[in-house]
Amino acid sequence: MLGLSVDASSIRAAVMTDGGDVVSSVETPTPIDNYRECLDAIATLIRPLDDAFNGLAGQPTGIALPGIVSEDSVKTSPLAWLNEKSVKFNLQAVLGRPICLFPYGGCFTFYEGLHGAGMPVEHGEQVKKSGSLFGMHIDTNCYGGMVIAGKMISGANGIAGNWAHLPLPDPVPFELDGKNCWCGRTGCMEAFLSTAGLEDDYFKITGTKVTAAAIAAAAGSNDIVAESSLQVLEDRLGRASAAIITLLDPQVIIVGGMVSTLDRIFEAIPRKWPGYVTAQKAVTRFVPAQCGPIAAAAGAGLLAVAD
Repeated sequence: MLGLSVDASSIRAAVMTDGGDVVSSVETPTPIDNYRECLDAIATLIRPLDDAFNGLAGQPTGIALPGIVSEDSVKTSPLAWLNEKSVKFNLQAVLGRPICLFPYGGCFTFYEGLHGAGMPVEHGEQVKKSGSLFGMHIDTNCYGGMVIAGKMISGANGIAGNWAHLPLPDPVPFELDGKNCWCGRTGCMEAFLSTAGLEDDYFKITGTKVTAAAIAAAAGSNDIVAESSLQVLEDRLGRASAAIITLLDPQVIIVGGMVSTLDRIFEAIPRKWPGYVTAQKAVTRFVPAQCGPIAAAAGAGLLAVAD
């Protein structure tokens, strides 16, 4: 099986066994603002895989894309050059195989549910297919997905799990003016919770542009501003995840992307819930993703076979 994913930084490909285990993966940088170059990069990336794995060429291939996925194309994508293009037909022509398109967040959540953080430990054994999972992939952009009884939920409008473009819950006074989001709205959770949002908060205080990873490292070295920026992020993520619990009540919330590398959040965030969740005591597990950046590509490959 072969799966692909495209995000703001990388195009990834994963080759899997029939059981879904990744046996080979490759990646290449995502071309900047060029749809044709993206198609060429995908073709170049998988050509060696077709040569190396007998029978791979011609099989249905899934691709995880950022944005709202219709049957043949993508809308409302942070990669504006992908919007409204005939992605499915173009890739089928370039690659010479059936192509299935899926949302990035749904693919990430689906694979983590089967092979990663969505497998709860019960009585000392790994049990697959938790009843309900919600994925929050938080990086340069934010994606979400919902899996129930081992099936990815798309929804009537194809937007299930699109948490990042809801307004930030319970805003405090200095958040009421919101932040402009690339989607055209103001106050979206992505604008506050993405790594770009964290970097913007730090810049407003210090006048210095640094990466989210550098802010996290500085907080670990007792930088007061960096620590304050992370505490604000934690409070916002606590409110965001509490809203998901109140609305969907999943058994597990899986966090991926750069923010999932901040180990501290997995203790801090559940402590925020009592003030926001309507349940007396939320028992939802809040856990880091385990499968790494290849999860969305691998999930797309599995979904293509099941589709």
